[in-house]
Amino acid sequence: MVAKYKTRKELLKKPDEFITLTGKAIAFARDYQNQISYSLCAIVAIFLVFLGYRYFAQRAEVKAFSILQQTQSEYQALKAATSAPEAYSKVSEAFQDIIKKYGGNAGGKLARVIYANISYNAGQYDKAIELYKQSLNDFQDDKAVNNLIVNSLGYAYQQIEDPQNAAVYFERAATATDSLVREEALFNLGWVYQKLGETAKSQQTLQKILDDYPNSIYFDMVQEELAAQEHDPSS
Repeated sequence: MVAKYKTRKELLKKPDEFITLTGKAIAFARDYQNQISYSLCAIVAIFLVFLGYRYFAQRAEVKAFSILQQTQSEYQALKAATSAPEAYSKVSEAFQDIIKKYGGNAGGKLARVIYANISYNAGQYDKAIELYKQSLNDFQDDKAVNNLIVNSLGYAYQQIEDPQNAAVYFERAATATDSLVREEALFNLGWVYQKLGETAKSQQTLQKILDDYPNSIYFDMVQEELAAQEHDPSS
């Protein structure tokens, strides 16, 4: 998801819509105040509030995305020069500040997901889980992004050796038929089931990859694993 916003140069050239429209409304009310009823004044006031909200909301979106872009670029540069954990420590405060100031708009929500990924890459799995769970609410109406976050939660729980919760989230990603990560989730879920000692579930899950994804990058590996399980008396 790439947010499209105007450049600083374009913003400077564009008339200030809020100030222009507000000025016209105030001039109208001043010149014809004796003819305007109280109800119409109330409507004008509400209209001005609405215009003001839209103006400042748009300004906030542009600023949030601009700061996020700068912070993300800084992180990538630091990561390339040092390491993921060190880069995380340097930009963590900046991400928290973006989320605190703009968490209610698109830029802040996107910052939360990116910060979750950065936390995961730095080995801060508990922090990543916390952020991913918050992001589920942010993107509950965007199925594609929501499924990616659910799948990421499965990975994070794997990293903290919690296969029970890992299975819960991989199951959610695997049962979403429109999920872009369904194949990947099925693969991970098969191994998680095996770790939990649920061999039958593991075999059924891995078999779905062979049935539904004949061109899967996991196909040969899964085929070999299922063949091995068939010949293993303990499985």
